Formats: sequence, structure tokens, C-alpha cells
Amino acid sequence: MGRRALLLLLLSFLAPWATIALRPALRALGSLHLPTNPTSLPAVAKNYSVLYFQQKVDHFGFNTVKTFNQRYLVADKYWKKNGGSILFYTGNEGDIIWFCNNTGFMWDVAEELKAMLVFAEHRYYGESLPFGDNSFKDSRHLNFLTSEQALADFAELIKHLKRTIPGAENQPVIAIGGSYGGMLAAWFRMKYPHMVVGALAASAPIWQFEDLVPCGVFMKIVTTDFRKSGPHCSESIRRSWEAINRLSNTGSGLQWLTGALHLCSPLTSQDIQHLKDWISETWVNLAMVDYPYASNFLQPLPAWPIKQW
Repeated sequence: MGRRALLLLLLSFLAPWATIALRPALRALGSLHLPTNPTSLPAVAKNYSVLYFQQKVDHFGFNTVKTFNQRYLVADKYWKKNGGSILFYTGNEGDIIWFCNNTGFMWDVAEELKAMLVFAEHRYYGESLPFGDNSFKDSRHLNFLTSEQALADFAELIKHLKRTIPGAENQPVIAIGGSYGGMLAAWFRMKYPHMVVGALAASAPIWQFEDLVPCGVFMKIVTTDFRKSGPHCSESIRRSWEAINRLSNTGSGLQWLTGALHLCSPLTSQDIQHLKDWISETWVNLAMVDYPYASNFLQPLPAWPIKQW
């Protein structure tokens, strides 16, 4: 199935009325002239405005009237008031500028869709801290770190944009996100269908919850990535865990590991589980950014980094 057909299928699934009349914005998204050699680097990097919107800390309760400033970015170079659209990035767990500069798809399609790009920062990340520097110092403050509150933030921000930007009121909004942000984009379409005409949820593990998906599925996918990258790759990693255990049983083995891995301080036997967790996270991150093009998302990496490793 081609990329255009896949986009149309996805968007029509997310828009219940699409079998009757596919909205122009969704039709345009499904027939984009996408680049044959995609890149993670945006065509117009950093060409955006940094803005703030006052949000309620609690959208659903009555015990606090406290507010905070949510940061969001707007790029409107290609936006047209007539026939345009709004692509709304549902920010995930990190600084929104980081995601903005590594979400090439939105920048690639902005001109063709005559789109305004909006990147909304998730509460408790970047500069969008409901309790400022104390946001993580009191566990009671974390009561408001939920996906429900984040989705309500996005809804309020979209209402603000449509109310205050001339020409935006009747423009279709499409939610876009990846990973956890993709989950948010899909949930946003489900919970606020009157606010977005569709959602594009990339690499979004929307079923990854206890009792829905077996816990080991994610690591099986990671293992498959390494297995496909070359002969004996995944098996070599599997054998490395036992090799680390064996070496860590002796002082000379710990010293060898410290030197071979260029560690900052000498390893002790108590450090071994932390070391293995750190190495495991490295393999997981490589699998997640095993893109067919060079990327700077987590670190400067070549195309297909697993094969290059």
C-alpha cells in the first residue's frame, strides 16, 4: 500500500463521516507530494514564533484557581486564510523546541497544505511548568500531570487560537504526534472530535497498557530490529549480558570493563545492574531512531544506525 493510500485509510478511519464526504483538508493530506528522500531536518528550521497561553492547572476540579503559562510555537509562513489549515502538534514528554526541530513531516507539507504549524508543549515539560521550579518537589503537584489534563490544555489552546487569530476560526485542525504524542493525537480526536477533523498518530502505542498487550512485546520488537540488521547481531547482544555478569565477579574483570567501556569512574559490583540498564537503554534508543535517513533527534546518527553500529 502506498503512503498516500495509507494516509487516506488512516484519516478516514479516524473521521466517522469520511465515508460520506471526505473533508478537503483530509483529502489534501492523503494526496501530498511527499519527498522521495525524507529527512528529519525541517525545511524552515527555527522559523517560528514562541508564544505563551495561560492555562488552568486543573481543568476538572474546583479546589484551585491557579494558572500557568503553556509555551507553544507557531510557524505561519505558508498559512493562507482562504483554503488553509492548521497542523497541531500534540507535544509529548520533552522540550517542545526539540520536537519542533525534529518533526520534518509537518514542515515538509506546510506549503502544500497552506498550513499554520502549531507545536504545543506538554505540561510539566520544557518551560510549561504549572508550579514553576517546585513542580516536581511536592508529590501533590504531580496530581495534575495526566494525559486528560494535557488534552484539555490542547483544546483550550485551539479555542484561543481560533478566537484570536483572524481567519483561523473556521479552519480545519489536524492533530499530529509521534510516540506518546501520537497517542495524545489519537485520543484528542476521540475525546474532542468537534475540535479536530482528523489525527495522524505516528508510532503510537495506543494499546500498550497492562492487560491489553503483553509486557514483553516492546522488547521483542527491539530485538527484531537488531536481528534484521545483520547476522548474529541480536545474539551477540544477548550473550553480552552473561559476559558482563561473568567479568563482574572479579576485580580484574571490573577493571577491564571500566577501561573497555571508557567509564568515568571505576566499576563496583553494585554498579553492574545500573550499567546493564544503561546499555539496554542505548539499544532501545537505537531501535527507536533506526531511521532510513541521518538524524539529530537523540544524537547525531547516520541513516540506519543499527546497521552502522
